[in-house]
Amino acid sequence: MFTKFKRLFQDRCPDCEQKLITKQGEMALIKHCPDHHYTEEIYNQLGVTIVYHPSKDNH
Repeated sequence: MFTKFKRLFQDRCPDCEQKLITKQGEMALIKHCPDHHYTEEIYNQLGVTIVYHPSKDNH
């Protein structure tokens, strides 16, 4: 039960449901799918989030 609850708060790829890998850079927090389906770049200083979702761009 705790595992299902914990999964609700984990960032997951909308395509393959894998857990996103997080890297903290100097300017941005970057979260991406291990298979490169989805990427988020979060710039807290600017209040900006950029989402790359290549599979959605091709349709």
